[in-house]
Amino acid sequence: MPRPERPLDNLDDPAAQLAAGLRRLREKAGNPSYRSLAVLTNFSAATLAAAASGRKLPTLPVTCAYVRACGGDVAEWEGRWRELAGSRPPEPGVPVEGVSPYVGLAPFQTDDADHFFGRGLLVDDLVRRVSQRRLVVVFGPSGVGKSSLVRAGLMASMPEPAVLIVPGEHPLTDLALQLAVLARIPAGALLDDLAGDPSHAELVARQAMLAESGELLLVVDQFENVFSASVPDAERAAFIGALVSLCREGSGTRVVLAVRADHYSRFVEFPDLLAAMQDGQLLVGAMSPAELREAVVRPADRVGLRVEGALVSAIVAEVAGRPGALPLASHALLEAWRRRRGTTVTLGGYQAAGGVDGAVAATAEGIYRDLDDEQRLALRRLLLRMIDLDDLAGVRGRRVPRSQINAADLVDRLVDARLLTTDHGSVELAHESLIRAWPRLRRWVDEDRATLRAHRHLADSAVVWEELGYDQDTLYRGSRLALTRRWTASPSWRSALSPLERRFVDESVRHEAAETRRRDRRRSVRRWASTVLAGLLPLATVAGAASMVDPLVCEREAVGLADVRTGLLVAAEDGYQGLDAGLLRARTRPDTYGTWEQFQRCRLPRLPDNFLLRGFAAHRRFVSARPRQAEDTVLRLSQASKGPYEWLRAVPVADGQVALYSIGRSRYLSIRREGPSRYTGMLQASATSTGDAGRFRFTALP
Repeated sequence: MPRPERPLDNLDDPAAQLAAGLRRLREKAGNPSYRSLAVLTNFSAATLAAAASGRKLPTLPVTCAYVRACGGDVAEWEGRWRELAGSRPPEPGVPVEGVSPYVGLAPFQTDDADHFFGRGLLVDDLVRRVSQRRLVVVFGPSGVGKSSLVRAGLMASMPEPAVLIVPGEHPLTDLALQLAVLARIPAGALLDDLAGDPSHAELVARQAMLAESGELLLVVDQFENVFSASVPDAERAAFIGALVSLCREGSGTRVVLAVRADHYSRFVEFPDLLAAMQDGQLLVGAMSPAELREAVVRPADRVGLRVEGALVSAIVAEVAGRPGALPLASHALLEAWRRRRGTTVTLGGYQAAGGVDGAVAATAEGIYRDLDDEQRLALRRLLLRMIDLDDLAGVRGRRVPRSQINAADLVDRLVDARLLTTDHGSVELAHESLIRAWPRLRRWVDEDRATLRAHRHLADSAVVWEELGYDQDTLYRGSRLALTRRWTASPSWRSALSPLERRFVDESVRHEAAETRRRDRRRSVRRWASTVLAGLLPLATVAGAASMVDPLVCEREAVGLADVRTGLLVAAEDGYQGLDAGLLRARTRPDTYGTWEQFQRCRLPRLPDNFLLRGFAAHRRFVSARPRQAEDTVLRLSQASKGPYEWLRAVPVADGQVALYSIGRSRYLSIRREGPSRYTGMLQASATSTGDAGRFRFTALP
């Protein structure tokens, strides 16, 4: 016969109240022995007996297992346990009294250095490397703590002035803004200077440090953003060139890059950067169990709190060997602190928050549940706007200007819950681990992956349209516009567009409708003219000898101009929307069929050696010489149906090669090789002989 249980003393204690309820439930189930309950629960008999002893509050899993084995209502008892444990979750976003020693998903900042523990040895190693080398690159997987290491560790430990940059879509602009503040010079002028010669960054940094003692520490966090497809190739190269110049001996600057390890291979594309980082690499791995204990316990000690030993053991067990779980653990500790009992951060509060794998989802779901249907839809669109598709890592977070966000109240609520962060007028995910940890958000991304890409392209195109003074040539048309109209027809996606994006789509629709009406009118005029000319054909035959103007004869085949030195087609790059859109340029990379500008060769019947090139695919424009500035005449794609065409003569050179000769300007066409790489391949009529001229051959398009 089982031994009777000890009477409960203080029924005012939450542990005793829960124990009394568990005992009554066991009596209703027929007073089974704890050994028989242990078989049903997979918990030991001693653990189950301790749960009903009243000495301390059992954990939530033990309580639920006890109730399930006795045939009780698990959901009801879970609510009772949370109430007695004082761990009922506070409303998400509602401030809790006191200063949290944990930062949640967001990385530790320089001001959080007093609460940053567990990386002491690594910080010392990084400081030593930075003092010995001009460039140090910190590699590590997502969520391992790189940002916290360089911010709360390195920057807080170095006595020198430190500047932090998180590159966005225009990294050179971000660098120019920071250096301009230090050097007290206009940022716009500095940006133009760096775009022309990135090596001038070294001179600006030296100028900025003339009045300072020591050297400048430049930290570039999330350096992998530079490799994003949204960053123009020329700006990426200029930004990296500026960083390399800042790493030179005597520059007075030391540079630290923090980058995700899965982007390591991208460094081989920049030989100068690769050479500068030799022997200057630091790999950040997972914390050891001792480091994890320090990271959990020491921050609480600093603010007068105590962490239960069972909670420390649970954190170590769940996080050890998982380098990407640190942000999740930090958020779980933050939620456990919000549910603390007095001055103790308890295992019960940690489990009630959902633990490492469930705390983020529990916080996000708590906010989601409190929203109505319209607000839930706004939340989905808001978070998807802050997610970018990454070819290497699948998805990643991206910063979004507040001006592009319509749900300010929702943003504030997510910021208070530490799921989003704000900085310099922009908003972003506190950490990209939110995407992995919240199943609902992960499902949204999977469902809207194609639309995410289309929305991102639309956002970039709308910004370019605005920057170029609402140039109509940058508007959507054709199949891209048709696709955009389909996915923006949904009221939910339509509401997710920023005002600028909606204006861009509406203006594209109006512009295409106007072009369609103009084409219809031209077809009507041509049909009418054909009817009239058919009646006048006998008269035209008689008067033909007196005609001074002959119609153009255009051959039907599609051809491209191939530069024989590079083997690249000379064509207008599809999708480029800059001020010089339409320039004939040699492509710098191979591409698929459809992006090349296709041409017809049009000849004059009386002068068979003279011709012009007429684009007939997407642009339907003539190649003409149209001056942009004095003495700056280049071949351009003109919308004019008649005008100062560039009449060319193909002069045979050798082996099927030709040099194009401009009849109007008495010059051969050449390829201008100097200047920014974006304009390399511009055709100019500047050569005086075939030896200096660019050589081409007519090549069928792929």
